[in-house]
Amino acid sequence: MNMERFKHISFRGRVAYGVSCFENALISLKYVSEDWKIVLRYLWEFTNSSNLEDCNSATAELIPENLMETKIYDEDFERISEDEYLCLYRLYQNIDESIHILLRDIHELGVSHAYTNISGYGERSLESLQILICHMLDYNYPLPSIEPFLKSSILEDDGWGYEFDGTKFSKIL
Repeated sequence: MNMERFKHISFRGRVAYGVSCFENALISLKYVSEDWKIVLRYLWEFTNSSNLEDCNSATAELIPENLMETKIYDEDFERISEDEYLCLYRLYQNIDESIHILLRDIHELGVSHAYTNISGYGERSLESLQILICHMLDYNYPLPSIEPFLKSSILEDDGWGYEFDGTKFSKIL
């Protein structure tokens, strides 16, 4: 996959593209129940939150391996509620392995510039996004168009991109 055009997209725009990829995978697998909207609401927070660290904690909790580590809800969960935990625990019981991988990829993308500045074209997030795109292609999931995400420029807000309502790109919410 040629990543050249992604160099011009901000960090928030790249994460939004990754979430759109995840939505395409859900749609391909016919995983479009109300329960998946819990996951998507947290993922789309990256686009309009000024606290990206908070978004990263949410994605860490959403990764199936992390969430299912324990069979009961405990105080280690900082973002998801007990009701959400129970719902997601049931939801994750028999999901395709690709969903595990893509959620982990989105988390890795989200933390790619944690505690650092974005310099140049944000190579770390480009590499993380490329891994996610490769997984999408490996599983034969369709990629979303890059065009809508080009509006979030790497030149905005020191590479982070201005906050925007990413749910407008959602095919599920």
